[in-house]
Amino acid sequence: MFHLDHMALAVPDFSDGVRRLAEATGLGNYEGGVFAGGGLSNWIFPLGGDVYLEVEGVTGAVEGPAELFQRATADGSDRWMFWCLRADTREELDEVAARLGSEVQVRPGRREPDGTQRIVTNTPSGEVARLARQQGLPNWYFRDDPDKNPARRAVTGRRTAEGVAWLEVAGDRELFREHIGADTFDALPLRFVPGDPGLHAVAVRTADGEEIVIRRAPTTY
Repeated sequence: MFHLDHMALAVPDFSDGVRRLAEATGLGNYEGGVFAGGGLSNWIFPLGGDVYLEVEGVTGAVEGPAELFQRATADGSDRWMFWCLRADTREELDEVAARLGSEVQVRPGRREPDGTQRIVTNTPSGEVARLARQQGLPNWYFRDDPDKNPARRAVTGRRTAEGVAWLEVAGDRELFREHIGADTFDALPLRFVPGDPGLHAVAVRTADGEEIVIRRAPTTY
């Protein structure tokens, strides 16, 4: 099976971006670490239901992924970078890669503050991934140990997240359905809106029965 996994938000000033989101939402959060090269930093907001939001921003050398995030926020605005699904098994991930005409990549991810090096296993990659992001489409991840899901880290905030209520996305609905797969597409809480392709908003259910809506423009690739 496939599930909503996470979404990435680029911010022009990392510390300020984390502070603003924490103050606006009241959600608990924690430091995620830095990516290879040390230029891109990460902060995690667990959203409940094994879903999380990661805030990322340039804090060092502008090379590799940091270049993309710097360009996305050059106008001083936060930008959604991408959103991701999760496969329950590696076999499912391999099947997605084959269906998309791509391959599974296994590579170093971020290094956590305690020195733990996380490994990313995802698809698609290369040109297929680039085209998918231009069209606002998600990619897929797999973790061999579900307990390592960043969403499962215990956090404390003014408000408690209990899962994602809905996502606003823009793009070609039939292309989304084909790319994601009919069964998963029908199960996801997607709302289509006009605008540039990609993620536009995430609504988070809270323990007090409210919804927190995090709305930003998507980046353009």
